[in-house]
Amino acid sequence: MKGLLPIACSILLLPGNVLALELQAILERTMVSPPARVEFREERFNPMFAESLRLTGYLEYLEGEQLRKVIQTPFEESFYVRSDHIEIERRGEIEVLPIKQSRALKAMLGGIQAILAGESQRLEKTFRYELTGTEAEWSLQLTPRSRRVAKQLKGLTVIGDQDDVTSIRFELQGGEWHMLEVQNQSADP
Repeated sequence: MKGLLPIACSILLLPGNVLALELQAILERTMVSPPARVEFREERFNPMFAESLRLTGYLEYLEGEQLRKVIQTPFEESFYVRSDHIEIERRGEIEVLPIKQSRALKAMLGGIQAILAGESQRLEKTFRYELTGTEAEWSLQLTPRSRRVAKQLKGLTVIGDQDDVTSIRFELQGGEWHMLEVQNQSADP
């Protein structure tokens, strides 16, 4: 019994990077190698509207950490995230928006890119985190480190299983949220 006390104390006093190792292990198992494509279902809630908006489409993770989101229903629209801007295509017209105009958007996109790339250190630069659950069913709560970003983005909750991220919930200020559920994973776009 005496031998257990030092072991228990050492476990309780381990440095904070032990959790980072667990996070890194989860991210390494769920990381995605580009090119990749997944189907998604998304629900968006805004308290200003009577009903949530439900969307379906697909997500692509392309070379160079570029992201593409294509909404197929209830309307057609696409977002192509490049290193410094987003191209939004609606009704055949393309609008280009610089990412640097919105720190919250930059934080969300950077967080998603870090998760896809399996980079816990990069994720920790922008977000505080709490990882709970088991390897088979885990939840990662991300809270922005920047107060400026937190004025728009309360946080993200990433849910996953042994091999994949299964959903991401974006909590915005004012009661607005987006729940993105990932389905039917496949390797090629």
